[in-house]
Amino acid sequence: MSDTEPYVHDMIAWRRHLHAHPEASFEEHETVRYLREVLSRRAPHAQLSNPTPTSLIAVFDTGRPGPKIGLRTDIDGLVMDEDRPDLDFASKIPHRMHGCGHDGHMSVVLSAMTWVEDHLGELDGTIVGIFQHAEETPPGGAKEMVATGQFNDFDYIFGFHLWATVPIGLVDIKDGPASANSDLWTMTFTGQGAHASTPESAVSPVIAATTMANQLLSIAATRVDGRQPAVVTTTFMEAGTADALNVIPPTARIGGVVRTHKDEVQARVRSVMEDLCAGMERANPGLAIDLDYLVGYPMTWNDPARTAIVRELAESHWPGKVIADEAMLGGEDFAEFSRVAPATYVFVGAGNPEKGFDAGHHNPRFGFDEDALEIALQLCIDVVKNRERLAKA
Repeated sequence: MSDTEPYVHDMIAWRRHLHAHPEASFEEHETVRYLREVLSRRAPHAQLSNPTPTSLIAVFDTGRPGPKIGLRTDIDGLVMDEDRPDLDFASKIPHRMHGCGHDGHMSVVLSAMTWVEDHLGELDGTIVGIFQHAEETPPGGAKEMVATGQFNDFDYIFGFHLWATVPIGLVDIKDGPASANSDLWTMTFTGQGAHASTPESAVSPVIAATTMANQLLSIAATRVDGRQPAVVTTTFMEAGTADALNVIPPTARIGGVVRTHKDEVQARVRSVMEDLCAGMERANPGLAIDLDYLVGYPMTWNDPARTAIVRELAESHWPGKVIADEAMLGGEDFAEFSRVAPATYVFVGAGNPEKGFDAGHHNPRFGFDEDALEIALQLCIDVVKNRERLAKA
């Protein structure tokens, strides 16, 4: 019998319950209550506590000397409606959906905790299940949890993501950067309104905002080393009203994201954005631009030595199926854990068009092949079994 076989039935049942009852970031009270109930019943030796109101940790202290390692899952859903009438466990909560796979992540770590409970007499050190809230909403739950100081003495922390754009059966394990610095920004343009027939009397924030949106596109192309990833995307624009098309409004707003892999590139992009705002103000007397730049999740760093061990373990189960794609430009606040302890973050292929799972993350049609759960669980079990190697690498 495989390590995972005894846990698959419950793992799928837990996943489906959690999928049907999603909660948004910082609202995960019922989710934590359910996790606590399952752990109290299936892992009674775990010491349960809440580092923050909507997070949970499950600590197995074996009482024997050894490393302290963590298995982390995110637990929040998204504010969106699900469009999967084919699933009998689709979301029952209006405007809430597990559209990123966190329901699967939770069920895997619950199962890993059950495995630890069943093998506790064979283990040493401390094994911790980390059920982290608010991954989807900056500044994120990981930052709050890390700020408690409870993770400063960990020897290693492992995380994973079921990844719908990677085919089922593949495991993506990267060295170094695994995700991007993920920042948000808005610009508010304040000028002078006027009647649309007399634009010469206005200082148009609409023209300024649209011009700026185009100028921002040039940052990655001309102001940053072309060998370094940098994305500056405008996703939001607001000005005036369709009920007053003959009015030049006094204000306009645009906003979007910045994604980078290196801190110095992140700082460079922000500095150029500030320069562009100042230059446009000088060129347009009477125009004021307020840049609100939110530094979001940092880049997730996979410790190369420990990650090599995880790759070796994965290859032993799935030879030829372990890949290393380029680091994604999406954000992931597991990065906060990777800044206080050696860490590895893995992407487990979960897409399968033949089963109807071909939509990307944050899509109303999102879903994943549940066969991926067993792969992720095996990785978690392997990490626990090899905790001494991972702690000392």
